[in-house]
Amino acid sequence: MAFVQIMEFEMESAQAVRLLEEYAEEGKGVSYARRAILGHDRNRPGTIIQIIFFDSAEEAELNNELEITQRGGEEFAARALDVQFTDVDVITDITI
Repeated sequence: MAFVQIMEFEMESAQAVRLLEEYAEEGKGVSYARRAILGHDRNRPGTIIQIIFFDSAEEAELNNELEITQRGGEEFAARALDVQFTDVDVITDITI
């Protein structure tokens, strides 16, 4: 079953983009993450929403154990404020 992790946090958007791009580049061929989206919450200025797509919750867990994820997580934690996670098992995925 597909799995999505949603993260909400406070950070400058340019910094969030840089961190995600660095992770994506370093993680090519290694990371279990399949896709990532960053956006601003229009109703909460300063809040960034990051959505990461995985093939399964198990692969998300394996991804968390990777050295690149551990390193990236340390840098992210040093810069992000008020991080909240939502873990979602995808019921259906419809392209409209």
